[in-house]
Amino acid sequence: MSLTWGQIQTWSSAGLSTYAGTVGARRDTVVKQADALQAHMTSFKGEGATADALRAKMGVAHKELMTLADDLLEIQEAVKVAMGDVSQVENAVKVAQQQASSTQCTISSAGIATCTAAGNSMSQYTRQSIEFSVNRLVGQAVELANTADTTLNARLKTVGTPGSTAKSTSTQTHDLSDEEQKKFEKMTPEERAKYWSQQSEAQKQHLCDKYPDLIGNADGVEGWARDRANRNRLPKLKQEAKDNVSTYTELLKSPWIDSNTRAYYLSELDKAEKAVKAYDAVQEQLDKGISLEDYQHGKKGDPVSLLTLQNDGARVKAAMGQGDVDHAKNVATFVPGIGTTVEGSMGDYMRQTKNLRSAAMAQGNLSARDVATVAWLGYDAPGKADLSEPQNIPGIISPFLAQSGSDRLAGFMNGMQASRDYGAGDAHMTLVGHSYGSSTSGMAATKVKYGVIDDLVLCGSPGMGTYDAKNYHVDQNHLWVSGVPKGDSVQGMGAIRGGIVGSLGKNPMDSDSGFTHLSDDATGSPKYNKDAPASKPFNFNFDNHSIYLEDGTETLQDIGRVAAGVKR
Repeated sequence: MSLTWGQIQTWSSAGLSTYAGTVGARRDTVVKQADALQAHMTSFKGEGATADALRAKMGVAHKELMTLADDLLEIQEAVKVAMGDVSQVENAVKVAQQQASSTQCTISSAGIATCTAAGNSMSQYTRQSIEFSVNRLVGQAVELANTADTTLNARLKTVGTPGSTAKSTSTQTHDLSDEEQKKFEKMTPEERAKYWSQQSEAQKQHLCDKYPDLIGNADGVEGWARDRANRNRLPKLKQEAKDNVSTYTELLKSPWIDSNTRAYYLSELDKAEKAVKAYDAVQEQLDKGISLEDYQHGKKGDPVSLLTLQNDGARVKAAMGQGDVDHAKNVATFVPGIGTTVEGSMGDYMRQTKNLRSAAMAQGNLSARDVATVAWLGYDAPGKADLSEPQNIPGIISPFLAQSGSDRLAGFMNGMQASRDYGAGDAHMTLVGHSYGSSTSGMAATKVKYGVIDDLVLCGSPGMGTYDAKNYHVDQNHLWVSGVPKGDSVQGMGAIRGGIVGSLGKNPMDSDSGFTHLSDDATGSPKYNKDAPASKPFNFNFDNHSIYLEDGTETLQDIGRVAAGVKR
């Protein structure tokens, strides 16, 4: 039976969270009983037929207890996944209610919107259009609810059936067939998170070591595993890049190559040299902390994780975390923009995300274990805005790199949420986009599942990635923007609709953008140029464009409040 609008308005992911905790506590009790029985079995020294019969009965009871524990675990994990689904429904309901309120509509318990706006100035067509828009949002919420209900029902039906136990405790490992590897690659982040949760710890480690290229960039896999896999990949990738440097250096020595071939070799040599520098930059950051896996196993230190490492496209791409992204209550992901490269920028952005983490801890009165940050350089950002490099201009003035990057970013964010659904539970996730990265982030916010991004922050933004904030899958009360008043001409520069030129979305600094303004005060940083001209598009001054996450700024502290979940 299909659910109704009236029913889904009462749905609560918090209630499911409480129930999941209750099931977990019941399972812990069963496991303790099984352990106690195992201890009695081990210590029992009786002999003879009666003793053997008693041992057999104890063995049967122990097996049944462990089966019950496995079934309870599967119920708990099914409920945890449902928490994420229900959270999406809650957000979709909010979006529909906010749209109804802003357009003077009422929604009946049956889910039918009626525009109640007074006056005769509104045409019938306009009224019908408004009602259609609200009804569409109501329909989306009900559809999400029905999918969540069907999915949980199907999962619960498998509990107790052969082969249904949620997690294997086996220490044995096995390789994957070619078909299994292809299937893994094609999984959605949510499907991959479920699959991963069903593997034993030994098998997870085996997959990281045996198939690092498969696991390292797999959205939905836990952060510690991606970190382990990418650390395994790093030396090999660097050696391949160094080999390419040697190869193209030798090829260029030939006096017989034509000009086109020479240009190609030079281009490949440049790419290989930059790749070596990128891998060195990544290693430099990894050396500043311990692996996420070591941290989770009790080693002292602050974890630094390599969550993405790709060498497709124009250049090496990477995402690096600080803190425990698998367990922190608050996770903030930062996406930079124009001129961003791993080889040239990773150190700066790891420093800035460290600043953000510290600000969130201070503003939210949180410990280090409660906050994690990610510097996401996981897309081909446009090259520097430099007249000496005209090849960068098409990427800077068009939306295409942002569109492509937003697909990757949405997958990364969905994957983090999915891995948490099967792991430590939901985190407060903030997405912070800067410069062209704000447009990329805005586009990603229209593609992620509802409930994945809890807060969206854009700063120094040429455009918010869409021309209507209602397209975001984010609570409309959790959209934030910051833009310094001087020395940042990027603001609004890509807002013009032009197809190939511009089309980066509305300027989020506009009063009707749907964004709430954060502090624009960055004067506390010694890097701030107080004499820069006003921040207007095409003023062509960018002295303060990269100031937002620098120490001493109120912009950093205010974005930190958002990341800590305390900004109101």
